[in-house]
Amino acid sequence: MSSSYIYQLLTGLGLSERYAIQMLPRVKMSNFDVGRVIWPKGGQVQAWTYIICGLVGASVPLQEGGCIQVNIYGPRTWFGEEPLLNRYPSSLDYVCLTPVRVVSISAADVMAAFHDQPEFARFVALLMAWRSRQHSERVVLVKQGSPALRVVMGLALFAEAMYYNSARPPTQGLDGASVEIPVKQSVVASVCGVSRSAFSELVQHLASAGFVRANYATLELLSIETWLRFSRKYQKSRMNVTKPTIEELMTLLQQESLMV
Repeated sequence: MSSSYIYQLLTGLGLSERYAIQMLPRVKMSNFDVGRVIWPKGGQVQAWTYIICGLVGASVPLQEGGCIQVNIYGPRTWFGEEPLLNRYPSSLDYVCLTPVRVVSISAADVMAAFHDQPEFARFVALLMAWRSRQHSERVVLVKQGSPALRVVMGLALFAEAMYYNSARPPTQGLDGASVEIPVKQSVVASVCGVSRSAFSELVQHLASAGFVRANYATLELLSIETWLRFSRKYQKSRMNVTKPTIEELMTLLQQESLMV
């Protein structure tokens, strides 16, 4: 990756040209394999990390086993800012769902820029506020939700990660193109917090209704715009129904698919 790309990346965060040039030599590039824990729950986040390619899952481990998937970060996304700036241990596990290539800015550089660069501070503060609200809502939905809700919301997270720049709230929709989730169905089931058998049964319902296409080991999301609209509406409405059936969720998906 060229220095000019990283320079543009830094200035896009609100850093002045002079500040970005000074920081540029200290920005690091790394590659991680599938399953690698970049920042573990309870550990100190040592750098703010930007994904060039790949998917990273942010999850809350459960005492009884498994986890609650709070977010999935895709390309062009920064993550890890809240524990870094607040100087407390991470409340999430950040785990690579695919091979990942990243660039990172050290905690010391982020803290200095946060105090010295007003536009950068504003960018990060808005991002933290939005994500904090988003994460808390998702934890409630998934922790108290039915297996069907966990699967549908989990698939919606993959849709968002692959088609939004999730470093900001979504503001513009996309076309109805489909996309293949680049991990095995067994991994997607784990991300959704359900057993492989339960996942397969629920996916069959979604496939019969035309919302997904099940391939040999992977899954294809059809009409991404439908998934994105569903996710926005479900979270925005803060629905009290946390135990919906797959039939009820498919009705909601169908309603969103009819939107212009």
